[in-house]
Amino acid sequence: MTSRPDDKRHGIEGYDVEGTGRAIRRRPSAVLRGAAVVAVALMTASGAGAGTAGAQSLDPGSLVPSVAPGSLFGVPSLSVAALTQLGAPIPLTSVLGSVAAAGSSDFPRPGSSHPSGPVPTRDGSITQSTVRSVAPLFPGSMNPVDRRAEVWTVTSASMQRTVRVEVYRAPDGVDAPNVYFLDGVGSESPSGWSTGMGWGDPALRDRAVNVIAPTGAPASMWSDWQADDPVLGPNQWETFLIDELPPLLEAGLPGTAAPLAHNGSWGVMGLSMGASAAVHLANTNPGMFDAVAGISGAYSTMDELGYQYARLTVAARNGDATNMWGPRGSQTWRDHDTVSDPSGLAGKTVYLSAATGRVGSAELGHFGSNEMILVDGHILEKGSYESTRRLESELAGVPGVDLRMNYMPTGIHNWPVFVTQMLPGMDHILSGLSPAVPTMRTAAGGVDPGSLGSSGSAGSQASAGSSGSVGSSGSAGN
Repeated sequence: MTSRPDDKRHGIEGYDVEGTGRAIRRRPSAVLRGAAVVAVALMTASGAGAGTAGAQSLDPGSLVPSVAPGSLFGVPSLSVAALTQLGAPIPLTSVLGSVAAAGSSDFPRPGSSHPSGPVPTRDGSITQSTVRSVAPLFPGSMNPVDRRAEVWTVTSASMQRTVRVEVYRAPDGVDAPNVYFLDGVGSESPSGWSTGMGWGDPALRDRAVNVIAPTGAPASMWSDWQADDPVLGPNQWETFLIDELPPLLEAGLPGTAAPLAHNGSWGVMGLSMGASAAVHLANTNPGMFDAVAGISGAYSTMDELGYQYARLTVAARNGDATNMWGPRGSQTWRDHDTVSDPSGLAGKTVYLSAATGRVGSAELGHFGSNEMILVDGHILEKGSYESTRRLESELAGVPGVDLRMNYMPTGIHNWPVFVTQMLPGMDHILSGLSPAVPTMRTAAGGVDPGSLGSSGSAGSQASAGSSGSVGSSGSAGN
């Protein structure tokens, strides 16, 4: 099977859509067997094994009539449509419980693969966090708006490696709030923001906000790890985001790029893996962040659902979660459980969204009857839905939270769901941050987007720029 031109925009968690016209990487048989176990558990939890998907499972109006029922991993009694139409009242915890009862509490995740880029390693010569270079993100673009998008190559002392950070300056003439954008499991370069999810939306480009999107953190949970991983390398992302990167943005690169025009106010937005991390960062650093948006995330690490979600995120790129937070149930696992203690969000502006995991016409239109994508996306989004509901319940007891929720009746864990939430999520974040302050300075800082020609700056993979179609250049990540 080959990818469609828009697959990069709608790539799903755990799937490596290499590029237009290239085949999607197949999973090893062990992972197929794991997915089959999940499918059987789903059938058990939903009552499908008895010949029905349950009274509230199917939504015929959301299905494309021409899509015929198919088998799922050799189970002909259940169609893909029926499997992925499980209703919201069925908790994913019951699914995971069924898997555990089947003797596979740590089951393989559908679609797991190695990171798309080289494994980062420590460079002993890196002892300080510095800005090494600033270049246009869209070199050669004729769109003046693209002048505000840059690639910052910085060093991290804690990880002893270089990091590619995308910086999207606010429009000229304002000191604006800063908002981190944290991608999902792939954390590709270019980021999901650059390939159309944020920068490709004219409404988002016009907002008076500086967006900072770090890259190169696949399956890391954007967390500080206890040990370097042989596959995923060194990960100290909380230290990088909280302590190392902000002073670098404030300093800029003399002679090349001006400091970021910042009014001192900070927010953070994330999707999937990045959503879990964004809410954790806001909760544990209340003195820095005033607003947060989490799109399709999971916010507990201690219950069965949250443990599997975090572990499967790391396993999606063949990392070992023990290197991240130690053995299950350790204090570090507990420290990352926002649901158990969301008190750091008191007085903050919070946006949360998730879909039910049901497949609708949009999903069938994008993915047809691709069982791998539909099943993986259903499981992950259903987990996000249940976890988001739990966090909403716990936030009811936290004073002063300006909470906005959005639950979508259909949608699986992929970009068609994520992208609809980015504008309302950003708008709610900005409602809780200090407004931009007019100045006489320009935003571009002297970086000429045409200075490097059309071949692309170092690490930018020749992104198409905002004048190109969404998702037409580079994998979006998720």
